[in-house]
Amino acid sequence: MRAPPPDSATVPQTQSGLRWLYVDFNSYFASVEQQLRPELRGKPIIVTPLASDATCAIAASYEAKAFGIKTGTPVYEAKKMCPGLICVSGNHETYVAFHHRLIDEIERHIPVTDVCSIDEMACRLMDNETDPVFLRDLAARIKKGIAENIGALGRQALGLSLLKPVARAAGHHCDVRYLT
Repeated sequence: MRAPPPDSATVPQTQSGLRWLYVDFNSYFASVEQQLRPELRGKPIIVTPLASDATCAIAASYEAKAFGIKTGTPVYEAKKMCPGLICVSGNHETYVAFHHRLIDEIERHIPVTDVCSIDEMACRLMDNETDPVFLRDLAARIKKGIAENIGALGRQALGLSLLKPVARAAGHHCDVRYLT
């Protein structure tokens, strides 16, 4: 059993200096929709709060992002940017249910210390969990567990650092196939 994480001000420096694993599920709402509806996989989709051209995208799939569409893009503009765009009304209860399943899966491997948003979690690394070889294996096990037990939810970025904000930034700026 792990001891509770110490206050960050009193954490001794470890050899690797790594203290946080940050997990971010990119294009989360769109990825959940593509997981649930196989006919949407590989296609440009956006998730909207309601079915209207007067609203904006609250999430865009990687395929839609390739056309320059991002969160906040008005639907009428997104449709001009990508004529084959598919608009999906959001289902927040489903996204919350997937969120809980994701936390449960991550906690099979390492406790989640902080839930930062519906698609971002931070895990405090204990002294025996900071070896880079161990961490690459941990990241691989987390990704494999998600794929096998929940589904291929797009791409997960995992970042590591001494400080949580830096781990978050590392995860956001890495090639999502790798651990940074």
